[in-house]
Amino acid sequence: MRPLITAVPQRVAALILARLYTVSEGIIIITAVGLGILLALGLYSPTQALTIALAGISVYVVTIIIDPLKGLVLWLITQPLLEGYLNISLGAGIPDLSLTRLCMASICVVLLARAAIRLYQLQSINKFDILAVAFMIGMAQSGFRGSRGASSFQNVFDLYFVPVVVYFAVKNLVSNRRSVHLILFAVAIVALYSAVYAFYESITGNVLFASEVHKFYFYESGLRVLRGLYGSNTGFGRVFVMAIPILFYCFLKTSSSSQKILFAIWLALVFGGLYLTYKRAAWLAMLAVVFVMQFFYPQFRRLFIVLLVIVIVAMAFNWDSITTSTVYTDRINSKSSTVEMRTGGWKNGIEFWSTNPVVGIGFHNYWQSADEAGYSDKGLENEHLEILVSAGLLGFLPYVGLLVLMIYDGYKHYRGRVEGSLADPDLVVVFWGVVTGHVITASTSQINNLVVNAILFAVAGAVIYARRRAVPTRPEPKQRTANAVP
Repeated sequence: MRPLITAVPQRVAALILARLYTVSEGIIIITAVGLGILLALGLYSPTQALTIALAGISVYVVTIIIDPLKGLVLWLITQPLLEGYLNISLGAGIPDLSLTRLCMASICVVLLARAAIRLYQLQSINKFDILAVAFMIGMAQSGFRGSRGASSFQNVFDLYFVPVVVYFAVKNLVSNRRSVHLILFAVAIVALYSAVYAFYESITGNVLFASEVHKFYFYESGLRVLRGLYGSNTGFGRVFVMAIPILFYCFLKTSSSSQKILFAIWLALVFGGLYLTYKRAAWLAMLAVVFVMQFFYPQFRRLFIVLLVIVIVAMAFNWDSITTSTVYTDRINSKSSTVEMRTGGWKNGIEFWSTNPVVGIGFHNYWQSADEAGYSDKGLENEHLEILVSAGLLGFLPYVGLLVLMIYDGYKHYRGRVEGSLADPDLVVVFWGVVTGHVITASTSQINNLVVNAILFAVAGAVIYARRRAVPTRPEPKQRTANAVP
């Protein structure tokens, strides 16, 4: 029998949390009304910005307390839109309480608290967890030696630690196929509004949802570069490339004609957004993704062949217009290729890494080293190489191990060798497409937005590392029998 000192608190906490589930709608209504009143009062006070941030963040925290998975999905969908606005500044020298940091802290606290009172059962530690911890250690030491001091470590935390926390949360919160699809749907939603925004900014030239007011950059030919949401068209391309395999899966799996039409339009918008990025790496990554998927996904292969024939016929009839278009001459057949500049920077990066191969030269210190050496390039433009140069083998080897293990563990799911798997073989192939797109797009530029890494780790946690299980609940009191003595 458990000691009374531990049994009573567990029962009280379980009763409170169970009650939250039954009155969740009432809590949300009361919270919304209260926050509305506070927001209305705060808008006319000197603390307007702080009031808005507190009101907005409170919505996330309440949602996380009621349902951590839905809170995580809410954060994932809205992070690119609201991260720059829902931020509590604590003064110079103290890290800000950003939307992401507060949400991740709240999710971890609620998840661990529920596990402590046996409402949740955390999954056992696996090889991926060990590599993830090793990767964080490797990146942490590079952050402490970064060129911006404490700010460098904050950047490391946001870009690399947060995605691992997202993986941990998803892995332990997702327990059925419906919750897997919820994560996938969140990624699709991010891609949808990103595509709509790409059309908006390309047509109007107005930059929205940017941390700074960027001057709109034009190629010499007049092609626009997207600046809102992700800061550059590179971030847009990565999101689109990782979301398109998921949208193909949704299109093929639904049996409803209306839903097929919906996902077809959805795909068309996201493909249009991908085109407007004018990123050759993203275009090539998309080709590689569908090429890989069609080998292992028979239903997709048939669709792929049909689409391939349509595209080839359309290009054949419009080849003259295509070859004389601005996009073709400036982005595909450009005389001033950037490949040589990138490879030169990669060579310089290897040179700097060789001076300290185990721990690297420190996070984002390449630009300073290149400037001191008299090199013209200021960035590596390769996320894989950036990790190697910044964190050395201490960070790079676990990073590569994570990518390889994702694919290998996916193969075990694909072959049906994983007990309690929530993913069918077709969904595993979709995940391989997501990983392929991520790896290729990260090969020609650095990641500057944490949601890109978060999407990869969230999908990995849901598809590959989550397991089907019964969620422990508060035990019901024993019923007395007819012959029981009161």
